Amino acid sequence: MSDSIVPIAFPISQRMQSFIELRDAMRTLNQSMHNHSAYAWLVAAKEVSDMLLGEGNKKPVTPNILSLFHTMGKHFKGLADKHPDFKDNLLQAAAGLDEHADSIRDALPKASAFLQSDAWLTAYADAMRKQDPIGHKLTLPQSIQHVWLGAEQHAQALYQLVEPIIQALEHLNQMLHAHVPWEHRVAKEGSDQITLHAQDDIGLLIVGVPKEVLAQGILPSCSGFRSIIRLRFTQWQAGKPAQELNQDQAYTLMMVPIS
Repeated sequence: MSDSIVPIAFPISQRMQSFIELRDAMRTLNQSMHNHSAYAWLVAAKEVSDMLLGEGNKKPVTPNILSLFHTMGKHFKGLADKHPDFKDNLLQAAAGLDEHADSIRDALPKASAFLQSDAWLTAYADAMRKQDPIGHKLTLPQSIQHVWLGAEQHAQALYQLVEPIIQALEHLNQMLHAHVPWEHRVAKEGSDQITLHAQDDIGLLIVGVPKEVLAQGILPSCSGFRSIIRLRFTQWQAGKPAQELNQDQAYTLMMVPIS
């Protein structure tokens, strides 16, 4: 993929949605730590905690993630049978996926124990559930930056525990983006319709948008489900409502046949 293209993923299966949400939460956690943004780290850590442990009626996303690794590995093994010339490379790719899935299983118990017992995350969760004007809700924004800057090992400890999970997610993300060709398309007057065939079992749409287009605040959005997906480009400008694009917009599309 060209460096001038930004991939934006739209999951159309529950497993892919779990993967994309956890991948992005982990990226935010990593970025906030390296930017020394304590409160942003707290928000991201809570989101990661909710997804790994489950929150309320939500179930942990880990089974979906591990199932996706298994399906992707099975897909590569199937390709190896069909393409003997690339069999060794494809089987090696499948073995790599198995190793990363094992690393998630190994990392999860200690990461979960940290997330369940951490006082900051507990306080933040309580603050989000309660409307207490003199409790944690006011205490956290005023204090966490000073405490966190004085003891960055707090964030580092969590990062070390989830780093194998981050590496596994990024490895799978790279494979999802690499083994399917891009299709060049044009959204006429800012919109396009994508038809999916049941036999393809598509689970992820990746829309490639030129960087200079994104710099103008022009972004894609999708609606629909399974067989018909409608793509629409809108422009977001500072201080203005979103506005539908009424001009043709070139983009690239990747349809990943893993659901």
